[in-house]
Amino acid sequence: MRPLNALFLLFGTIVVLIGGIAYYNVHTDPQCFYSCPEIDPKRPTLNAYYEVAKTIVAHPDAEQIILGSSRGQTTPPLWVQDMTGMKTLNLSSQGAEFVTKLAFVNIAEEKTRLKRVIWLADYFELISENADPKIKNTPALRKYLEGNNAAVVSGSFVDTFKTLIDHNTTEASIEFKKRGGLPAESQGAASHMDAKACASSEFKGLVGNDVLKREVEMLYQNYTQRVLVSPQNPQLLENFATKMKSLAAKGIDILIVVTPYHPDFLLKMKAEFPEIYQRHLDWIQKLKTLDGERIRVVDSLASIPGGDSSPAYWNDGVHFTCKGAMSLLGPLLK
Repeated sequence: MRPLNALFLLFGTIVVLIGGIAYYNVHTDPQCFYSCPEIDPKRPTLNAYYEVAKTIVAHPDAEQIILGSSRGQTTPPLWVQDMTGMKTLNLSSQGAEFVTKLAFVNIAEEKTRLKRVIWLADYFELISENADPKIKNTPALRKYLEGNNAAVVSGSFVDTFKTLIDHNTTEASIEFKKRGGLPAESQGAASHMDAKACASSEFKGLVGNDVLKREVEMLYQNYTQRVLVSPQNPQLLENFATKMKSLAAKGIDILIVVTPYHPDFLLKMKAEFPEIYQRHLDWIQKLKTLDGERIRVVDSLASIPGGDSSPAYWNDGVHFTCKGAMSLLGPLLK
């Protein structure tokens, strides 16, 4: 075979292969990037954010939502519901930052009887680099963003094409074929947690002291070297304030809770990265300017009320247990 013909054959093979992968991923669409223009409660998916949206649509009688990252995923919504008398959904999801939470609250405004929002505020949620592409790549969710927030996550044709042949999408397609989607949670994250067991004096947590110590150090390195390095985006902070005021103007109560770090994590960050620590303090002061009618801001950065640094309250350096979550929110819900 002539070299030129061989080159054409190789090129043709590559084009066919790429086309085949793209077709497979579009047809399977495991993360609802291509064929889910609306939120369908019956549509299986591996997209955790689409799953959250499905939870909202499935509960039109919900009156209260919890918005958080993975740090909010240990807050039992049924316990909050019992404490407040309002049907509650926990819409916390791993990696969720401001833009993601904004999409969720906008969906809840449209699809539920929203009366109250509990916003578990993370410093990192206003850092643009931490935005998750799942919102950008999911048309059914992206349309619930407006103005500058949409600009932050807007994607290009090139970005969309990349997802078609990306190895992560292909792996997701294969996994989707195997198990068909994520397990459903009735009212969101921590729906099936036993609140009585979490509140019990016998609750000792999920890890031992030695494991917790290692996990605190591991998360400390990850956060101080990567997650918290960049400063917050002032535009996102402004957008956050605008949204909170808009909700309050509609008669929706807002509880903004600044989430804590493990005591050892915070002490070490304060000593070794004072500039990052100071950014946290500056952010909290800006949040406090929102405190007023229908908006309550609670600073819990330093500690869990009534808690300690043990595994009963902490899974690692940033994630508190169900007992920690209940100790954090309990006094605020009475």
